[in-house]
Amino acid sequence: MGVHERQAAERLRALTGRGQAALAGRGAAAIWAALKAWGCEGREVLIPANTCAIVLWAVLRSGCRPRLVDIADPLHPSALDGLPADTSQAAAIIPAHLYGLPAPMGELCAWARQRGLHVIEDAALALGGTVEGRPAGGWGDAAILSFGLGKVVDHQLGGALVTDDAALAREVRRLLDDAPPLDDDLLRLANEWHGLYWPLHQYESSTPGLLDLYPRLFDLYGAITVYQLADSDWAGLVERLDALPADRERRLRLAEGYDAGLAGLPVTRFERPAEAILWKYPVLVETAQRDDMLEALWAAGQHEVTRWYPSLRPMARALAPAVDQPPTPQADRLGAMIVNLPLHPGVEAAQVEAICAVIRAACG
Repeated sequence: MGVHERQAAERLRALTGRGQAALAGRGAAAIWAALKAWGCEGREVLIPANTCAIVLWAVLRSGCRPRLVDIADPLHPSALDGLPADTSQAAAIIPAHLYGLPAPMGELCAWARQRGLHVIEDAALALGGTVEGRPAGGWGDAAILSFGLGKVVDHQLGGALVTDDAALAREVRRLLDDAPPLDDDLLRLANEWHGLYWPLHQYESSTPGLLDLYPRLFDLYGAITVYQLADSDWAGLVERLDALPADRERRLRLAEGYDAGLAGLPVTRFERPAEAILWKYPVLVETAQRDDMLEALWAAGQHEVTRWYPSLRPMARALAPAVDQPPTPQADRLGAMIVNLPLHPGVEAAQVEAICAVIRAACG
């Protein structure tokens, strides 16, 4: 382990209150390694229906079978309400703090313990926040973190697994040490996939035949799920981690600006616990108006406004046809109504005001 890796791992242990930290090329690689280390191959892994597609890919690459879990309702996207009664085929669950909004980790961990399931807390969008009195990343058998492009800690690259299980950490490090290094070919594949997935997921419903492409695309681009970084790639991460408290306060100030600018408009805002850190500022807009509002925002140059996360049910059914994916009506509703407003470094109060002005105009 190089000097930059050691410093980053030490800071992550302190930040999450964990005894061990294993660095990975990305958060998905850490999920892959944990599932492999536990010997979960061939069993089901429960994941939220609205989580990032790379989580689904990590489960598949590990040899496991992804099973989607519906959310409680669109206003509570981190709470899971579709937990299966029969978990005899399951090995693990990966709850996520979507948009930085905390999942009910105490309740979910108790449910998993009663059924003998491993818990991987997905804290990729919540690092720097607190969940039920613990730092984000402090729950479950392990937690995964991400420092990729657009994350709360945007280092462009990297992820990690944190845990209190020294044996798990050793095996995860061993597996990750054997992962291929990030090179120009993997970077090219990652950039190509990002360009493809944005239009693909938008047309899954209107053109169902697109789903036939997903298995072939997974074959072509699945390698971007697992890789390792050089020690030099970790230079500068510690400084970004140290900046988290100030960035959290900045994000909360911008969120208050959105609160004021959107007051009285037909958009539904999310309750946010005082302990949370927001990845983006999410709102819900009725489906009939949502896409028109997005088009108006993009036409005004606000291209950082997005609509993540759609339900992964179409992709999951295409990539894991042997798994009988349950209906996910609440996740589908969230995907049809969500709008994410930017909070990342570089966003200032003037941009918040400009975005709110476009939304006011779009609401008539």
